[in-house]
Amino acid sequence: SEMAVNLTARIDKLLLHPILGLPLFFLGMFLVFWVVWTVGLPSQDLMDDMTGWIQGAMIEPVIQPLPTVVQDFLINGIWNGLATVASFVPLIVLFFILMAILEDSGYLSRSAYLMDIFMERLGLDGRSFVMQMMGFGCNVPALMGTRVMRSQALRLLTMLVIPFALCAARLQVFVFIIAAVFPHGNGALVLFSLYLLSFVAAIVTAALFQGVFKNEEPFIIELPPYRIPTIKQVLLRGWGEVKEFLQRASGFITFGCVAVWFITNLPPGATGLDTIGGQIGQFLSPIMNPIGINPHLTLALIFGFIAKEIVIGSLAVIYGLNSVAVSQQITDTVTFIQGYSFCIFCLIYTPCLTTIVTLFNEAKSWKFTLFSLVFSLGLAWVASLIFYQGALALGFQ
Repeated sequence: SEMAVNLTARIDKLLLHPILGLPLFFLGMFLVFWVVWTVGLPSQDLMDDMTGWIQGAMIEPVIQPLPTVVQDFLINGIWNGLATVASFVPLIVLFFILMAILEDSGYLSRSAYLMDIFMERLGLDGRSFVMQMMGFGCNVPALMGTRVMRSQALRLLTMLVIPFALCAARLQVFVFIIAAVFPHGNGALVLFSLYLLSFVAAIVTAALFQGVFKNEEPFIIELPPYRIPTIKQVLLRGWGEVKEFLQRASGFITFGCVAVWFITNLPPGATGLDTIGGQIGQFLSPIMNPIGINPHLTLALIFGFIAKEIVIGSLAVIYGLNSVAVSQQITDTVTFIQGYSFCIFCLIYTPCLTTIVTLFNEAKSWKFTLFSLVFSLGLAWVASLIFYQGALALGFQ
């Protein structure tokens, strides 16, 4: 209707303002992460209580007659890992619901228009920004979404930067680490800083390689009118995303936790750094020590190659503790600059296995896929090194 068109034009006058538009966009995204932090984090405690009750009242009595090693495998090898990841499900649900509201309202497509001029200078366009935003749910559909681009150069450059998006799997890792090593009052701000850092990584990458992947394709976008998303629409979209997330992650998490248990319990009788896992972590210490990441966290990152959802679950298995006790262990042994360096590395380094396979399927090139993996790994190490050594030089511990 004419009234809807007029209202859309008035709102656009503010939200697409050449000066105010971008600050308002980033303010909106900060509010998303603030809500995720302030509302989602307490829900994690409720889930911890629930999984703790299930373990004590239902699982332990059933497995009590079994041999000790089998009990340890079932509790510390499978249950603790799965329960730790499950404790973040309400937070992930909230994140997907908030992103669904932004998308269904019509604002997300406007962010593409808002960012187009800036993205054009990097050899990208507004569609690349939309794909980056889609990557905050999961990198896989974002990579598949590049099919709408006719220019192969634009597709490849966009696919090179999408894996830096702070996906839902990384989000749970960051919330867990930030809650353990930072004062709670600063949590939302620290989380938002990682969101901004994901854009910085994408911008640096695009700036470096825009000369290699030259794009000549014009950008045209139709802006739909604003609409108020219905509760039913938002909940259905949110549930669909969460269902996909859980289906995709559950197999990887179970496999990862079982694998971590075996390498942290072999050879028989060995504990801590004397196990196979401990030896792997120590072997990589010369590379990881300069960026402040200890052998336990290093091992968790290795399993993050399979799926980022495994990182927190694997920490529970590595330490043989539930999520509350693991969080306390991190608080006691990891400083805030080490924790933030770990988050930087986890944000930028090689994406999960599903993303890698999708990247290859879309790019149709092993060389490009391998280049993307090696580059992201190198960039992650350099970024963490600059932060960690810079923080030490400034006197932070």
